[in-house]
Amino acid sequence: MPFHRISQWTGGFFEDTSLTKIGLEIHLSHQGKPCPEVTDDWYDTDDEGDNFAEGDNFAEGQWVPLVNDPRTTTVVDTSGVHSLMIRFCRCASALGPDMQLFEIGLFPASFTSPNTVFTFAVLDDFLLDNLECGMSAMNYYSKLRQITSSVFPHLVPDRYRELMRVGRQWRQLKQLKWHGFGHEKQKPKAGELALFCPACPQPRVNVNLAERNVSNPAWLYSRSLVMDGNFKAEHMFPANLTDEVALTDGLGFMDIVHWSDCNNHRAVNQANASHHNLEATGIGGCACARHGCFVPHSMVDFQKGERQMNMDYALCQALGYNTDGIDRALTFYDINCQYHKHLHQWVEESPYLDLPWGMEVIPGIGLWHVHSHQDKCYIWYASNFITGAARIDGEIMETLWAPLNIISLLARGMSTPHRKECLDFQMSDCNFMKMIQMSKFLCQKFKEAVQGVRDSQHAFDQLSETADDDTLVKWEAEAAAAQDDRLENPSTIDIYEVKMTKAPTRKQQELHLLTRQARWPASEIHCGAATWLASGITLEEAQVALLIDVKKLGRRPTDAQKLAIAQRRNRLQGQIDEFVRVAVTFLSDQLDEYDKLDLMTMMLDAAELDSAGSSSDDPDRLDDEDRYDTPVKFTPKTLVIPLPSNIGIERCANLVLQEISLREGQANDALHAIRVNLADKAVLFHTTVRSAKSQARSTCAWAWVHLVDKILHLNVQMYSKCRSQLVHLSANDLLVKLRPLEKADLKATTVVADPNARGQRNSTLAWFWSIDVQGDSTSNDWMNEFYHVHWLRTLALRDRWAEELLLVGWEMIWTVDFFLHKSQQWVGRMQEADANQKQAQDSFERTKGMARVAE
Repeated sequence: MPFHRISQWTGGFFEDTSLTKIGLEIHLSHQGKPCPEVTDDWYDTDDEGDNFAEGDNFAEGQWVPLVNDPRTTTVVDTSGVHSLMIRFCRCASALGPDMQLFEIGLFPASFTSPNTVFTFAVLDDFLLDNLECGMSAMNYYSKLRQITSSVFPHLVPDRYRELMRVGRQWRQLKQLKWHGFGHEKQKPKAGELALFCPACPQPRVNVNLAERNVSNPAWLYSRSLVMDGNFKAEHMFPANLTDEVALTDGLGFMDIVHWSDCNNHRAVNQANASHHNLEATGIGGCACARHGCFVPHSMVDFQKGERQMNMDYALCQALGYNTDGIDRALTFYDINCQYHKHLHQWVEESPYLDLPWGMEVIPGIGLWHVHSHQDKCYIWYASNFITGAARIDGEIMETLWAPLNIISLLARGMSTPHRKECLDFQMSDCNFMKMIQMSKFLCQKFKEAVQGVRDSQHAFDQLSETADDDTLVKWEAEAAAAQDDRLENPSTIDIYEVKMTKAPTRKQQELHLLTRQARWPASEIHCGAATWLASGITLEEAQVALLIDVKKLGRRPTDAQKLAIAQRRNRLQGQIDEFVRVAVTFLSDQLDEYDKLDLMTMMLDAAELDSAGSSSDDPDRLDDEDRYDTPVKFTPKTLVIPLPSNIGIERCANLVLQEISLREGQANDALHAIRVNLADKAVLFHTTVRSAKSQARSTCAWAWVHLVDKILHLNVQMYSKCRSQLVHLSANDLLVKLRPLEKADLKATTVVADPNARGQRNSTLAWFWSIDVQGDSTSNDWMNEFYHVHWLRTLALRDRWAEELLLVGWEMIWTVDFFLHKSQQWVGRMQEADANQKQAQDSFERTKGMARVAE
């Protein structure tokens, strides 16, 4: 098509002009020749004689190369906006004007009397910019106006609204063409204008379940789904519902739009709208958990947040898409621990929801989100312990929102059908890109699976070498039984967690005392004493923390460090003063003796300071110089807290038992923190420090070690202070269990980092590692349980990698079968189209023959 621009010499310079002004005409039909039925003559548009009707204007501006003639047609192309003289064929057998334009690659803005047309190239370019760059129709047409006239773009005819309308129609035609409905007369059904994952098993597409091998595991033909919501895909409420026209409603990924037909029921349509005039607060839905393909007709809008009823509908639609004969599904959702509890009940009670008959739905939580749940949720819902899950993280949908958000913000103010069409197009392109790269993706997954099977099997064999056969048989039976009963009784999966009965914490002890106050005689306890004693213990911990930080300042602290310490000192002093003021309520006369303690200072024993050890407690290297080996006086105006352990048990006997109980909880908290930090420190040495191959990596690794060591040192001092107070309280029975900490106890040894490593079978841990084990702690049951759980987890890791290798191999086969199925579909359409064309040609020849006979 002649859409290039020309310049005309005016005698002094070249001026942009139009091809129309030099007599260009585009004749439709007749192979570009004029139609004999068209009789009006062409005239020179530069001639301003009497041949033109009154009011004709041929140029809006001197520098705009357009012709403003009502007989010209505005043509929008990638090269800009043009005014061309297009002559339609007016023969009796001629097609309509719109069809004549379609034949030469022009899309009319109106199908009756088109005055504006868009080239197919500009519509393709607009959809591509909208898809990849998130460019709106307004911005795109502004670009075309700039291309047409960079000096006066505002004088170029505005066809922005026409572009929006034609762009939607073009997008719909593209979808119908790509999915084969250009060759078929029937209308598409829900979800048929969408592509799905070629590597997932789809009966009658890439899997024939009637021919499957009975030797294959039952989990092989499972549908794996991940569910999630996206709250950036908001949508404003439409201004005029009567203007809403849906072209592909419910045929792609998004759900069908339902509007009330009665104007008086507009409140019904707005009932679910949230604040700020939002018709939808986001979208949610399902995708293939292994390959990240959106499931057709399973995306829904949210109203007032991520409501479970919306996700119920999305899940039911996803589980019903091409799953005939599949009886097992894995679903990963951030809140599956709560969502799945009543899922079947909600589905049964709703007349609009339905799950495939006989399908077993196994819940899971993504590996990133599960760590923010309770500890038991990791064992119950992590994919590491689900048979048939293979190597899957359950978080792939988080990566799908990023490309979708390119269009989500742009679609916020669109009409409801237009927004859903844009989202459908974006999701369809996302699935298409996954599809064409599936072979490369599966090859990479296969290489990883082969390596993973080799490594996990080696680790499992090493662990199994140190256990007797009877024990291994018993543990394997436990794992199999737990997997079989996980749906009916999720607690059976607890075998993958170390069973330790946690000692009561200080908060638990305080809560226990408060609940028992009502049953204790008033002469034995003061109401509120437990809370008051707990606050005093907290103040002591703050004193210890401040002392350590003061010691770390060194000899030349900065002004900022001095100011921070002074502010903490003042806050602590105020809290102590308030504590002493309230102490009168509980100590009364005994508080008079407290004045004698004003000049006392707190000393941390040098042995206690030494007990934290050095940051270099690497099992395989010598200790560095201890950073905490100098006794320091506690100078920042610290008074001895008026607690029974400081004042004397003979003067406040009615508070002693409560403080002992709280001190026991404090010691348990400190020991738990010590265990956690020692384990972290050992793992850092085992996995980070030793593997550091450069100075930068080594420095970074040791920085992490020093940070953990700082926290460890603080908790050691907390425990030492707590134990010394228990000595003052004469808690002899408790002191038998809570022994003094030795420096050797605080080594980050290999037995902590890798208890199953060679040479560690007979190694023992410090006494506090078994203090939380239920029953008698004289034997080292914790290590046996730790080994048991470690073996079970390694077994699960080996099984998941083996499942991954098997599943990837089948996914390769399913992918090939998927493309073969699609190719057969298109070959069938081609053959049907050829047959229809031949039939039409034969009919035309017969008609011509009959016409000759009639003549």
